[in-house]
Amino acid sequence: MIVDHSNTRVLEILESREKAVVLAYLRRAKAEGLLAEVAEVTTDMWDGYVSAAREAFGADVRITIDRFHVMKNFQEQLTAARREIQRQLPKDEAKALKGTRWLWLTNEENLSAEERAELAQLQRRFPLLGQLRRQRERLRALFEDRTIHSAGAGAKQLRLWMREARALGLQALERFCQTLENWLDKIANYFVKRASNGRVEGFNTGLRALLRRAFGMVNFEHFRLRVLDCFGQPAV
Repeated sequence: MIVDHSNTRVLEILESREKAVVLAYLRRAKAEGLLAEVAEVTTDMWDGYVSAAREAFGADVRITIDRFHVMKNFQEQLTAARREIQRQLPKDEAKALKGTRWLWLTNEENLSAEERAELAQLQRRFPLLGQLRRQRERLRALFEDRTIHSAGAGAKQLRLWMREARALGLQALERFCQTLENWLDKIANYFVKRASNGRVEGFNTGLRALLRRAFGMVNFEHFRLRVLDCFGQPAV
């Protein structure tokens, strides 16, 4: 799905996410004028999308990795790190963590008072897990920090965060830090204009609703036309 963030609309639905398909569309839309003035592209961490955007638009267009995909990747590694810690605990201690996954992954403002109290107690009982939770909150706060105004400043703060995260000595966090390093320049581009793919996720919800109402669609072109009819007009 190709989304025009400036006008809050779906530009196109492509049948494949393969680089060749994406690149062909981007080049055609640029030549026709539809994408002639693109200044920034937001995407997830997939080489095909990134390299297609770079080849289509050149070095002057900023490519930004969506912060929500970064946090999603971190949440997955946080769960792996929690299990890593849990495996090292005596069985009776590990049992106390059963069913607490929600607490470690949820923003504090979305927890009830009872859940916050339970989480605080668990963090005191399991200090390494407490540090892991604090690293999560530090990373989230970093993306929310409006005093960071450039990619360079963002990259510097992300490197400092990685140094702290790696000090915990958890394999899962090391994997996440390696991912951050691999994509650091494009993740740090978020701090320039704070562009994200939040609208894309909203449109994805709409697409799923279309499929539910139609009890599924086997003809891609029919689905594409339905999507463009519903979501292809600029927001008023």
